[in-house]
Amino acid sequence: MNAVADFDISQILSNLYRRKGLIISVFIVVLLLAAYLASVLPEIYRSSTLIVVTPQRVPTSFIASTVTIDLNERMQSIIQEILSRTQLEKIIQEFDLYSFETKGSIEERIERLRRKIKVELRRNNVFELSFESENPEKAKQVTNRLASLFIDQNLQVREQQAEGTKSFINAEAERLRKELEEQETVVNQYKAAHRYELPDQLDTNLRSLEQLRRELEANSIRLAALQERKGILQKQTVESDILGMDLLGGSLLGSEVGATENVQVQMKKKELDSLLQRYSSKHPDVVRLKKEIQALEAVSKDTVSNKPANSATSPSVNPLKQVLQTQITDIDSEIQALRSQGERMRSQVGVHQARVDNTPIRAIEISKISRGYEITLKKYQDLLAKSLESQLSENMERKLKGEQFQVLDAANFPLKPVRPDRWMIILVGLFAGLAAGVTLAFLLDNLNTSFKRSEDINSYVNVPLLATIPTLITRGTVLEQRRAQGLLVLASIGTLAFGIVCVRIFGPMYF
Repeated sequence: MNAVADFDISQILSNLYRRKGLIISVFIVVLLLAAYLASVLPEIYRSSTLIVVTPQRVPTSFIASTVTIDLNERMQSIIQEILSRTQLEKIIQEFDLYSFETKGSIEERIERLRRKIKVELRRNNVFELSFESENPEKAKQVTNRLASLFIDQNLQVREQQAEGTKSFINAEAERLRKELEEQETVVNQYKAAHRYELPDQLDTNLRSLEQLRRELEANSIRLAALQERKGILQKQTVESDILGMDLLGGSLLGSEVGATENVQVQMKKKELDSLLQRYSSKHPDVVRLKKEIQALEAVSKDTVSNKPANSATSPSVNPLKQVLQTQITDIDSEIQALRSQGERMRSQVGVHQARVDNTPIRAIEISKISRGYEITLKKYQDLLAKSLESQLSENMERKLKGEQFQVLDAANFPLKPVRPDRWMIILVGLFAGLAAGVTLAFLLDNLNTSFKRSEDINSYVNVPLLATIPTLITRGTVLEQRRAQGLLVLASIGTLAFGIVCVRIFGPMYF
């Protein structure tokens, strides 16, 4: 029957005492390795500098910066750039860092340098840059070099971003300008094709249409008046034939001619009075009738003056009829001209009416065509304003008026090493050796399943123990113990040698 043995501190101490040689060996080996590590580790000096982020020197109300990346993001980008292989390799070559290492292991030297650089962001836009080296002078020099790299890289990043923003805006503005010109060409072509039917021509078309209608109405009135006048003249022509023709085939006497002319003058004066009641004295019909009356009066005077000489003969032609026929011919010409003018005006009225009717359709079409043009124009104007702002921002960055990194405290010359703490390493080795020895002894004791006490047997079998035989020390036992001690010493020496090699190789790299 198995049983769980009670926890016995004395038994544990007894077992540890039995393996005191192992514990002492492990303790000594670990302690020696710690002491060797403390002795071979080089002194590490740390030089640090404080860099402050100064705000933009030009008020943002005058010039808005196009560099809008958050400080933390920009810091991460700058740190990645500075810790890149190209930059670190230049620093290694410039200051001849880690020259004691193998020349071909440049990657290891870069990685080691990268681990020695620390950047810590503090409050109020201040960050600390530090570098650790075995040489205090090199620690200071490298720290100053890294600080200048931070400042230069920040200026370069801001300038590149400002320039990139300006280039992008200018490229977009140029693209929109070409697109705007294409749309403007389409709009201009449409306006040129329908220039008389556009909404801004509506008032002009309406005024022209109204004027044409008034002129057409005046033309119609004038045409009617001329036709009426023509009828009157034709009637007067017939009357002149009746009054002035010799019915017997002979010649018309001078007295008869004069009488006829007097009658004609009286008739025209009556007609003039009738026209003056309707029109003014400047009316064309009134003016023409006055001229006819004057002409008839002049003919009457000539007839009277030539009466004695011409009394024996009779004229072959009626002069009044000739005047009337001439007037009828003139009126016919004017009627024909007025009719042609009326046709042209009617045609123009139709054209202008069509323009007025098409104006709403053209307004819708031009609105559709111009909508994209207006949107593009607004975007183009906005981009032009932003292009000017980006140009100002770029000039501000180039003239170092934007946000900058400024060294608040220059890199110091370290007087005391920050590592290693040799006594702390020895103290840690002391406790670590003791803990390692006890732990190894405890593990080996648990792995040994042999019975060491009578209680161990009672916990496994239900048989009374009759007697115990103490360990008999013989020559073979002594030789075996000496052999085990020798192996322990050899193992300790081997472990110590291996540990020294490891400390020699990896100690300065990781401590």
